[in-house]
Amino acid sequence: GGGGGGGGASPRRTAAEYDARLADLERERECIEREKAQVERYKQLLLKQRDIMIALTQRLNERDEQIMALQDELDAYDKNQAALENKLDEKTAQCIRLQRLELDGGAAAA
Repeated sequence: GGGGGGGGASPRRTAAEYDARLADLERERECIEREKAQVERYKQLLLKQRDIMIALTQRLNERDEQIMALQDELDAYDKNQAALENKLDEKTAQCIRLQRLELDGGAAAA
């Protein structure tokens, strides 16, 4: 009957292995919880970045509209400026013609 003494260590070793396995599983669970929390933080960060990008895109679109409106306004001013310069050239030419007529008329009278 010497085989009975060796059997007593086996349940104790099984309990120790069970405790070790349980500790491993607990560490693994904590690790997974930390990773899930980190993933959630990244997700929040990405959502915040997306919101910022949407807001920036909106502002860029508004800026583009302002630039186009100002460009249209500038084009209208340029057109008006060109028309005024043409009028000025016409009036200047008229003045020169009148001065020549005056000079010619004055010379003829003398």
